[in-house]
Amino acid sequence: MAKQISSWRLWWLGFKEEAKMKHVNVLLAICVGLVSLSAARAAEPILIGEISNMSGPLAVGGVPGRQGAILAVEEINQKGGVLGRPLQLVMRDDKTQPEEAGKAFRELAAQGVLLAMGTTGSATTAAMSSLARELKLPFFTMMGYSRFLIEEAGHRYFFRLITNDRVFTYAAAEALVKQPQTKYCTIASDFAYGRDFTKVFMTRLKEVKPDVEVLSGCEFWVPLGTTDLTPNLTAILARRPQAVLFGGLVGATSTAFVKQAKAFGVFANALGVHPTLGMQVNNSGLGGKEDVPEGIFTGADFLYPPTAASRAFLDAYRKRWNQLPTEQSANAYTTARFIAKAIEKAAKVDREAFIDAAEGLSIDHPGLGEITLRPFDHQSTAGWWMGYLAWDETNKRVGMRDAKYLKGDAYLPSKEEIEKIRSRKK
Repeated sequence: MAKQISSWRLWWLGFKEEAKMKHVNVLLAICVGLVSLSAARAAEPILIGEISNMSGPLAVGGVPGRQGAILAVEEINQKGGVLGRPLQLVMRDDKTQPEEAGKAFRELAAQGVLLAMGTTGSATTAAMSSLARELKLPFFTMMGYSRFLIEEAGHRYFFRLITNDRVFTYAAAEALVKQPQTKYCTIASDFAYGRDFTKVFMTRLKEVKPDVEVLSGCEFWVPLGTTDLTPNLTAILARRPQAVLFGGLVGATSTAFVKQAKAFGVFANALGVHPTLGMQVNNSGLGGKEDVPEGIFTGADFLYPPTAASRAFLDAYRKRWNQLPTEQSANAYTTARFIAKAIEKAAKVDREAFIDAAEGLSIDHPGLGEITLRPFDHQSTAGWWMGYLAWDETNKRVGMRDAKYLKGDAYLPSKEEIEKIRSRKK
C-alpha cells in the first residue's frame, strides 16, 4: 500500500512539475511575442507626407525639391533612422493646383502621416496650410515664399525654413535706393505670390525712395505660365521706363520675359529688377551665356559658397541624381533633416510634441549656414544672396556676380509686429 501511495505521489509531483513547466513556457512564449511585437512596431517606418509641384507650371521647382527630400531621407535611414525607425516619404503630386493640393493633403492625413512637407508654390501652400490648421497636421513648405503665409495666415501647424518675399523685397529695395532710377513699369504673374510680391516691393521701395513712381498704364498682370510677352513688352517700351520690376514673374514666364526683353533691347535702356531670378526655378529656361543680359539686379537663396557643407551636399546630390542641385533641392534636403532632428528632440512620434520640439530649433543649411526656426511665427531666419545676373562658367548655368549674403533677421517682423498683423486679420 505504501508503495502504491508513493507511486501516486511521484506521479502527482511529476504532473505538477510538468504543468509548471508548461505554464512557464506559455509565459515565455507570451513575453517573446510581446517583445517581438514591440520590436516590429519600433521598426515600423515614420510616415512623412510629401506633396510637391511635380507637374504644371512650377514642376521645375517641385522635381528637384522632391529629389532633395529623398536624398536626405536616404542618408538619415542609412544612419539608423530616427528613434530606431526609418523615415518613409508618402508622395503626391499637387499638379500646381490648389484643389489637387487639398485633396492630396487629406489623403495623407487619412494615411496617418506624422506631418507633411512639400516643394509647392504659394497658392497650393495656402490651400494646404488651411487644412493643416483644420486637421492639426504640421506642414512645411519649400517654395511658398509669400509673406502673408506666415504673417496674416500663420498658425501653430504651419512652418517655413525658406525665407519669404518680405526679406528679399526689403533687401532689394534698400539696395536700389542708391540707384538713380525712379520711373518704373511692373509686370507679374497673376497669382498669389505675383501680386503679393509686387505690392510689398513697390510699397517698400516708395517708403525708402519717395520719388519712385509706377508710370501710368505700365502695370501688367499675366496668367501663370504665359510665354508670349510681346504685347506687354511693346507697351513697356512705349512708356520708356528707367526700371522694369518683373520679380513677380516665375518659372517659364520669367525666362521667356528675359529672352524677349533682351531681343527688344529693354535692358539696354532700363534696369531690370527681379530679386529671385538668380534661383534655378526662375532661370532654368536660359540655356546659355547668350541668353543672359547685363543689367538685371537679382538674388537667390542658394549659391555654392566654398564650404565643406555645400561641397558635400553638391557632391552627394550629383552622385545620386546625376545633375546639379537647385535651391529647392537644398531647401527640401534641409527641411527633411530638420524634421528628423525635431523628432529626435521630441523623443516620441507625436504631432504636438514635434511642434514643441521644432520651435526654436536650428539646422545647418548647405548654402545659408545655420538657420533657426523662430518659435513665435515658425518662420526661419534664412537670408538671401543678392547681386547681378551672370553666366556661371564653372557650372555652365545661370548664376550671379558680385553676390552678397544678407541675413534674414534684419528684415523680419518682431514678435509684437506679428501679433499685430494677425490681430488685424481677426
